[in-house]
Amino acid sequence: MTQTPPLGLYAYPWDVIDEGASAVLDAVERAGLNALYITTWYHSGMFFLPHNPVRRTYFPQPGALYFTPGDWHAGHPLPPPVSPLCDDWTGFWADLSKQARARGIALCAWMPVLHNSGLGNAYPDVAVENPWGDRITHTLCPSQDKVRDLVLRVVGDVAGMGVFDRILLESIEYLGLRHGHHHEVIGVPLDADVDFLTSLCFCPACLARAGAEGIDGAALRDWVRRTVDAALTGAPRKALDWAGLMAGADGALGKWLDLRRRTVSGLVVETAAAIRAADPAITVAALDFGPLYALGAQGRSWQNGNDLDLIIPAVDELHPTFYFTDPDLLAARVAEYDRLIGGDCRLVPAIRAILPQTDSPAGLAGQLAAASGLASGFTFYNYSFMALPTLDWIRDGLAAHPPERTEA
Repeated sequence: MTQTPPLGLYAYPWDVIDEGASAVLDAVERAGLNALYITTWYHSGMFFLPHNPVRRTYFPQPGALYFTPGDWHAGHPLPPPVSPLCDDWTGFWADLSKQARARGIALCAWMPVLHNSGLGNAYPDVAVENPWGDRITHTLCPSQDKVRDLVLRVVGDVAGMGVFDRILLESIEYLGLRHGHHHEVIGVPLDADVDFLTSLCFCPACLARAGAEGIDGAALRDWVRRTVDAALTGAPRKALDWAGLMAGADGALGKWLDLRRRTVSGLVVETAAAIRAADPAITVAALDFGPLYALGAQGRSWQNGNDLDLIIPAVDELHPTFYFTDPDLLAARVAEYDRLIGGDCRLVPAIRAILPQTDSPAGLAGQLAAASGLASGFTFYNYSFMALPTLDWIRDGLAAHPPERTEA
């Protein structure tokens, strides 16, 4: 069945609040797009807003909801804050939906999920715990039952609002060590395998899940510590590839990674089911950061725990991130992804239409040219941060390099 390719622009609620819904929807149309992706649950950052008439630099409230949650919120053990940017979130979304539909623009909810420094700092016991016992507070652990319950309740609320055509799930994953955190400093070289090992979670919930499958998590954690600590001495070493990692600790690491994969990908599947239960008409999409991970694919799994063989049957679309400044690397990653996935799922590549990936109309057109052959659409990040002429670059780039795959 042929479908209209989704061509989306990312934005934030504060863009609509500060500039007005008409201005943001005008931007979607100026860029030649047909969808607005706007966040309903977000993490944190420091954002420079070049065309915002109210504020030039903005620090979003970490982990806030941009809607009014259901009654569950008051008694939940992990209640996210509700953003005070708007006094009437129900009215906000109803008005934006009405205006978008009048223009034929799809309204799509986009939300980072486990990437949540607000909740991670408020409730560190549910954040990832690295092999040395340090809590990594910008990422929640999907092994935690409280976290899983929260995710299902939030997405159920968002889907149940009745205003969204699509929900895009971001960061249901184990984030890597490198994050771009506030004043993040990593002052020594780290091989890709060492970088990965340092990010593994050994929180009590992960250890309990492993124990139930006969895995000695404490012993494995000690092996990871020894392996990383030895690498940090700077002595010559041979980095572990996927085969070496799976064989690590006499095969215990391979069993741990398999459990990790099933845990996080299983949450994606459960979340998609919760969305469909609330509104069967919503298109369910998953943002796939896999192309960015240094270890590459293991089959169709990534080092963040996402297993596309488990995820693809549960979603309607994958949105792979091709955020590369080097055009040759971009082309290589696009080709790799095409070999992995082929036509097994509708692919809607995400393009960073801002620096450092995009600095000119030709640069943006080159990204589109590299990905258009496998694309069933495109999304462009992010209206909030881009100069307004970039909207024209998007329109012209798509005219020259439209998505070529439109079959479901």
